[in-house]
Amino acid sequence: MTTRSVDCLLRNACLSSGEIVDIAIQDGFIAQLEPNLNLTAKLEVDASHCLTLPTFVNGHLHACKSDWRSFLPDTFDFSSVGNRFSAIAAVKRQYTSEEVLARAEATVRLAIRHGTGALRLFADVDADAGLRAFSALLELKKRFADWLEVQVVAFPQNGVFSAKESTTQLLTEALEMGADVIGGIPWLEPNESSQLAHVNLVLELAQRYQIPAHFVLDDTDDPTSRTAEMVAIKTIETSMQGQVCGTQSNALAFYDAAHAARVIRLFKQAGMTIFSNAHVALVTTAQRSQPAPRGHAPILELLGAGVPVATAQDDINNPYYPFGRNDMLEVAQFMAHLAPLAWGQEINQVLEMVTTTPAKAIGLEQYGLQVGCKANILVLDAPNWFEAIKNQAEKKLVLLNGKIAAQTERKVTLNI
Repeated sequence: MTTRSVDCLLRNACLSSGEIVDIAIQDGFIAQLEPNLNLTAKLEVDASHCLTLPTFVNGHLHACKSDWRSFLPDTFDFSSVGNRFSAIAAVKRQYTSEEVLARAEATVRLAIRHGTGALRLFADVDADAGLRAFSALLELKKRFADWLEVQVVAFPQNGVFSAKESTTQLLTEALEMGADVIGGIPWLEPNESSQLAHVNLVLELAQRYQIPAHFVLDDTDDPTSRTAEMVAIKTIETSMQGQVCGTQSNALAFYDAAHAARVIRLFKQAGMTIFSNAHVALVTTAQRSQPAPRGHAPILELLGAGVPVATAQDDINNPYYPFGRNDMLEVAQFMAHLAPLAWGQEINQVLEMVTTTPAKAIGLEQYGLQVGCKANILVLDAPNWFEAIKNQAEKKLVLLNGKIAAQTERKVTLNI
């Protein structure tokens, strides 16, 4: 009897359940997944009983702004919102598509090296950036098409109606060029009527072009900021339930309890997923008085109400966040601290925030570790998720579409 052969065989993989299995890969998909497979393969790799997961999903990353904090002088004051926006505008006016592409490509390579298999990348579309950043990220999507899924968001970073020049035409052009998602940031508009007009415009364009919408919501410690509520209500009214995501919504932490609970119920009714990028919120909150508020969305309350919560890198080395390695394991550790979700089985909820929850939120198909799923697989140098997040485990092996995309081995010599 001839033993069947497959393209790749990953032996002794430890699933998050603790089960040890072999994973057979054929034509970029998981063909079999069970213990002790009687197969041969063109490539056989031993996972050595290390934790094996579907690759991470980063559902919110401003790739066009990654790694350009160094463009500004060391003495620049990043502490105020106004200064950040002035800095962003100054740098974006110098953009070329080639320069943005180079930085964004380095950012994506970091993501792959750290085990991410899908990215939703935000491109600023406004009077300062024009369509240069957006065009660069479309090219980036093409370059990595054989490896990972990249979604490009047309994002009006400066608002729509608060800008001197309306960005509506630029957004429409970006959608015609092939944007996967339309973004919104209504809380930046100067008054309630323009905030509501911003929300209506984004959702109308999303429906017209039959694409999802992703808003940055109330990224402020102002308890009167109400755009999260607007977005949820309009999502329900326009029957876009399940097609809208929101990032941050930090003002929820500053609302009175009754209003916060109302907005959370609206999120649930609208089928919205909230991306809380807590590490960014920690360093951008404007309140410096003591005791300083944490200033991020109330994670436990959202989860308790049944609202899906994900987390993402968001920013890397720019005026919003000075750090970042595009490593979702690092991001997950911040979330474990800040939610907090650190004890016992709670930690498994953090795993969902960087895998299954964002995968569903951004509409990934055939995602997971089951037969028929795409072979986007991450092997961490740890026996389980707790040890992985505690020790920030190396990403021993990253498979994308069934091909080895990255391998890492750490060697430490302690001479004592």
